[in-house]
Amino acid sequence: MKVYYEESGSQTKKTIIFVHGAGGSSATWFMQLRGLSTQFHVVAIDLNGHGKSPDRADSDTLHSYLADVHEVISKIDRPILAGHSMGGALTQLYALNHPNSISGIVLVGTGAKLRVAPAVFNLLDNDFEGYVESLGAFMFHENTSEEMIDASKHEVRKCPVQIIRRDFELCDKFDIMEEVKEIKTPTLILVGEADVMTPVKYSQYLKDQIKDSVMHVIKEAGHSVMLEQFGVFNDSLGNWAKSID
Repeated sequence: MKVYYEESGSQTKKTIIFVHGAGGSSATWFMQLRGLSTQFHVVAIDLNGHGKSPDRADSDTLHSYLADVHEVISKIDRPILAGHSMGGALTQLYALNHPNSISGIVLVGTGAKLRVAPAVFNLLDNDFEGYVESLGAFMFHENTSEEMIDASKHEVRKCPVQIIRRDFELCDKFDIMEEVKEIKTPTLILVGEADVMTPVKYSQYLKDQIKDSVMHVIKEAGHSVMLEQFGVFNDSLGNWAKSID
């Protein structure tokens, strides 16, 4: 199956591959596609069933998403792999299973275990518009513009509710609290200081477990740190990516 992805920047430069979170798409990373493309080759994946990638309709969602990531990575020489939330879970698993295929990982607003509140499933099952409206409170810092929040809601409405639900089911089952210390790949951890979905303590656990990892807590940002504070985010990622070269 062909996985769709957006890309920008010269293919002669170091590649950073971005993986979105639950209900997201390559559009999650539009500020990275724009802001990092002068220094890097930037690729943003649509996991199957999201954006422009057709659904594999695989009963094993986790396996199908990891297959999507591997399909793209296999075309590129040891890229950096970056993932947000659910995408961060996939990134950790990929680093454990294919450490020689990547040169570094970036874990954004994620954790070694991702519990999902029952209220999320209740909204998805009974009040999808209520779920969409709740994103302003749970995904963003209080100072985030209404324009950015509305744009994100618009993107979420494009994803079928059954796809979003299976994403959260994957997250709810994800738990590598014991295994994460086996990650040996150079690791950058980025998190918004006001992230209520994956609080700073989740990132601190990753920092404590992954040897020689680097962590930055970004001010005035919530779960959507790569959008809310894209300038600081891009600078932090770009400087780190150059340092591992």
